[in-house]
Amino acid sequence: MFAVKRFFRGRFFVVLVLIVCFLLGFMLSVAVNGHTTPHEQMVNTIITPFRSGFTWCKNQVVDFFAAFSAYDDVVAENENLKQQLLDLQKQVDDLRYDKVQNEEYKKMLSIMETEYHFDLVVADVVSVPTDGWGSSFGINAGTSSGIQTGDVVVCSGGLVGKVVDAGLNWSTVSTFLDPRISVGAMILRTGDVGVTEGTLELKSRGLCTLRYLNKDSSVNREDRVYTSGLGGVYPKGLLLGTVTDLQYEDNGLSLSAVLTPAVDFVSLREVYVITNFSEDAP
Repeated sequence: MFAVKRFFRGRFFVVLVLIVCFLLGFMLSVAVNGHTTPHEQMVNTIITPFRSGFTWCKNQVVDFFAAFSAYDDVVAENENLKQQLLDLQKQVDDLRYDKVQNEEYKKMLSIMETEYHFDLVVADVVSVPTDGWGSSFGINAGTSSGIQTGDVVVCSGGLVGKVVDAGLNWSTVSTFLDPRISVGAMILRTGDVGVTEGTLELKSRGLCTLRYLNKDSSVNREDRVYTSGLGGVYPKGLLLGTVTDLQYEDNGLSLSAVLTPAVDFVSLREVYVITNFSEDAP
């Protein structure tokens, strides 16, 4: 009796009970899942944890490389957006520049309300007048930009003069103070027309004369003078300057005026060369 009790309490009995339970559970599983063999059940039971671990590792690797790919896409998209922003900023800057330029052109050309089509070349003044009176200077644009001798030169203040010599990338400009240059002119208030002429004496003072005005003209000091457009050399409506003095010609048949230019030729830094112009049809 004592031996039987020791048997039921011994380790062998416990192990035997566990084996029997395992076999009963295994047989029950086979009965329920009759499509698998006991061998398959055992193999699947053993390898399933390994499969789970492998699947987890595979998913981590896939997610890792997917994250790198997504990062590259984000970087590429960011660079593309930056380039688009730069392009848009350039367009805005160009529009602002065009607006500023158009405002400058309007200052020069809209006073007489005459519409012209212009081909303009912008140039910097690169050499100052050697005589100190502002009668001629050099610019950094020439025939390679379409500039030719005789082209009209203007700035935001009005008429400057014309090109008297041109090279590949340079030109010499003489102002209308030069005695060799004459400009058809008109006094806006009275409608009187005349011609500007430079003299050595007036040029040294930064002035010129407006000749051949009607002796009965009602012109006064401070009247503004513009290009008349007569002869087709200069566009009509460019500001020349203001009348500062009046006197009769020696023949007594006409009146002349001393003209103070609107442009300070000595301080010029930038000019526009009109390479072609035509009056638009109304």
